[in-house]
Amino acid sequence: MSTFERKMKILDAVLRYFRRNSRISPAQLNFPQVESIVIINNKRLGDFLFCTPAIRALKDANPTAKITAVISSNNKGLITECPYINKVMYMDDSVISAIKTGRILRKSNPDLGIIFHSKNPYDFIAMTFAGVRCLLKHYFGNERKVLINSCDGYVLGGKLPPVKNDLVLVGKLDISIENKKMFYPSPVRQKAFNGRTVGIQLGASGIGRYFPTDTAANVVEKIARKYPDCVFHLLGAKAETHLSTDFFSNLDEGLKNRVVNHIGKTTLQELAELINNLSVLITPDTGCLHIATALQTKTVSLFVLKQPNASIPQQDPELHQVLYSSDYSNEEKCDNNISKLATIPANEIVERVTQALNQIP
Repeated sequence: MSTFERKMKILDAVLRYFRRNSRISPAQLNFPQVESIVIINNKRLGDFLFCTPAIRALKDANPTAKITAVISSNNKGLITECPYINKVMYMDDSVISAIKTGRILRKSNPDLGIIFHSKNPYDFIAMTFAGVRCLLKHYFGNERKVLINSCDGYVLGGKLPPVKNDLVLVGKLDISIENKKMFYPSPVRQKAFNGRTVGIQLGASGIGRYFPTDTAANVVEKIARKYPDCVFHLLGAKAETHLSTDFFSNLDEGLKNRVVNHIGKTTLQELAELINNLSVLITPDTGCLHIATALQTKTVSLFVLKQPNASIPQQDPELHQVLYSSDYSNEEKCDNNISKLATIPANEIVERVTQALNQIP
């Protein structure tokens, strides 16, 4: 047994001791009578959007319940004036932050705590200090399966996409999880399309999943020739600014005035408004893809492998097209400086974008 496993075993015993007199199973919890719910999802932007159908299911089943969402401070501004979420808190990955968060949450006397995606053991510590009676957790496929005995119900990831696992988790409360869609947790103005616009997300969580800048520039050039009125928008975080430099160095000089560079220049809300009004978004598996899914914006998404648990869009299939680099090469690129998405031909991407643009009046 490793040192980590020994620590988790001891912590598991401590957490169960403190919850011994109050914990109940989902079957014992009278969900329609629950007054206060705490959810923790303080990982990346896309991870939070994955759990929005589950939050919708909770609120639809119990409209009077007060839901507090604990999210990452990196996602400040994500949740405002949301009819499904009553309060927002922020928690970092530290014992101190977890204890502080739990003590504040305890004041609302929460009956139910749901961990959609967070980091062990901080999520369990926060929920224990909060005093939740019933604790549910979604263990992601790559997450260590520790502290399971401290859960009153759980779902193991790895077989289904995260958005479906989150729904299965709240389904343990015997509530309806059918036909629940993702939503963006802040007001976004109604779509107002003004000509053809194509969004391009270059970055991702790792260089192996970047949209190669030379391919992106080639795609823009081909689409621009097909649609002289089309305007392009580069999206991304401030840390991805160097990708825009690489992109423009590969782009034909005469097309640069048709590309608007938003990388590192938008708030989350501004990014959502921008994505909402795109004709189509080209993106790897990033938060931008999941914002587009929630806002029902068309996408052409780029993935490395076909996997049953992948985070491809799970709703509105007519709006979303997916390309996999594994369809174009049996060998994954080993060079750490080359994206595995480089095997996807520019012509294939252009074809999918053209299909989306041709549907616009």
